[in-house]
Amino acid sequence: MQMYVNYYDREIKLTDENNTIGIILCQNKRESVVEYTLPENNEQIFASKYQTILPSREELKRLINEMKS
Repeated sequence: MQMYVNYYDREIKLTDENNTIGIILCQNKRESVVEYTLPENNEQIFASKYQTILPSREELKRLINEMKS
């Protein structure tokens, strides 16, 4: 995923846009998977809504399971 985030920032992102982050949330019948990546040389992250601490993988998995119900 890091490769895609870096490519998007270099080739597609407009100059007035913030750096790209990547988040993958997946679920199948047996497990939920959560992965995230930040831009290379990341110094800051900008978001319209944020938490001061990123949720743990377990918390994100729980949210996925709640959305499924």
